Amino acid sequence: MRVTPTSNAAAHTADCVIFGFADKELRVLLVRRAVEPFADEWVLPGGAMGSDETLEATARRVLLDMVGVKNIFLQQVATYSEPDRHPVRRVVTTSYYALVKPHQHTPVARGHASDASWHPVANVPPLGFDHHRILVDAHDRLTWHLRTRPLAFDLLPERFTLTEAQRLYEDIIGEPLDKRNFRRKIQNYDFLVETKEKRSGVKGGPLLYRIDRERFSAALSYPR
Repeated sequence: MRVTPTSNAAAHTADCVIFGFADKELRVLLVRRAVEPFADEWVLPGGAMGSDETLEATARRVLLDMVGVKNIFLQQVATYSEPDRHPVRRVVTTSYYALVKPHQHTPVARGHASDASWHPVANVPPLGFDHHRILVDAHDRLTWHLRTRPLAFDLLPERFTLTEAQRLYEDIIGEPLDKRNFRRKIQNYDFLVETKEKRSGVKGGPLLYRIDRERFSAALSYPR
């Protein structure tokens, strides 16, 4: 969103923390601003709420514009309303996080963005506005949700091993997990389907699993 010193009314925006998993690490989608303030700096993608939109509709529009996805899990995180969070005028923002597969969605820079790309969460560049705080809060919320909800499976490839699933969880949570306890927990999920296939080129040929999408969607449908 572009704002000017002559703007009077406070604006309400939605900022999206779009997480993905690639090259064995959690990544986040960032855009490089082409206009002031913070021109040429990286920020989270976002947009101003339209007069006929809800905040969630605004966030979903951003997702569709940036990575071409819709009808995916979207979680509201927090609202940021500090009077000085925007250097030009009063802007209140509400943040959301979403999970997508980077290899399936090439980001597109639109509007006031000159570039859009995936960055490792563990090594993000300096971010404009208060977006580093928003990113940290969203990552903390995702980590908390993973302890009670099977969200991370949406980041795995179509066929995956249990070891790959555990590595994903460990990367997001930031701590090692006991192998036996992890497998005991996830093998209770009714959406986890053993394919009878094995990973080729890997010692021991570990079994591959897939997700039953209907059951997985049902597992995510209980209250947030």
